Amino acid sequence: MSYVVITSREREELVELFFKLRKKGELHPHARAEALTALRCLKAVHSNAIEDKKVDRIFLQVLLHGAGVEDKSLISNHYNNASHELRGQEKILRSLEEQAGQSTPFSLSMLLEMHHGMFEKSWPDTAGRFRQGEVRIADMAHRPPHYSKVQEQLYQSFASINDRLFAIKEVTPENFFEILQLSAEVHYLVAQVHPFEDGNGRVARAAGDYAMLVHGFYYDVIMQDYRSFYLDAMSESSTQDTAPLRQFLEYSYLETLRRIAGFFELIENDNR
Repeated sequence: MSYVVITSREREELVELFFKLRKKGELHPHARAEALTALRCLKAVHSNAIEDKKVDRIFLQVLLHGAGVEDKSLISNHYNNASHELRGQEKILRSLEEQAGQSTPFSLSMLLEMHHGMFEKSWPDTAGRFRQGEVRIADMAHRPPHYSKVQEQLYQSFASINDRLFAIKEVTPENFFEILQLSAEVHYLVAQVHPFEDGNGRVARAAGDYAMLVHGFYYDVIMQDYRSFYLDAMSESSTQDTAPLRQFLEYSYLETLRRIAGFFELIENDNR
């Protein structure tokens, strides 16, 4: 086991920092929107980098911002597809923010829309379609369910997750970690059911964030640098016990909030 677990003091820091930044975001709504945008872009780059080792994240940043050569296919088809997927991820994350504001529940159609939006230009034949064959997950002993069971398993699990997610009316220090637990559960659910031929990891991470966005959380950016810890946490988790993944998300989310804390301090200092 090599996944990370934060200390009890760091867990206290995580809760304190969340509520501190939430208050600052309410006082400075434009700064909150800017922080969300920055994290959305950062998440798109690193979520793609975790899956695609061929394109360095420096070039992924170039692709996301539309810089450089306009037609990336002149350079490489793989590079061109990476551009489409990055832009698709960023677009879908913006859509999820809007749906979170409307308290839209998890559904099969939401998952299909997420996959389609991410991969419609790079994988037009399979984007937004559940797999129709058996698959194996690289470097994991877990075997995904038969493709005929995918929709049933997702539907049943979404119903339970939605009930618990929307039963929370206000985020408090007492239920804070319950939301991270729900994020871990939906994240692991999508990854282990593996509903698509490819792209499951990126959809799973976005789905996990949606559980947090519904309650006004910022994105949790799983950095490429954490990849081995993240994958170990996924492999140590199970449908019955997602504690290893939740513990990793606590670590990752603390790092994410620390990353934007300085930005809000800058805003407050300029407004004094």
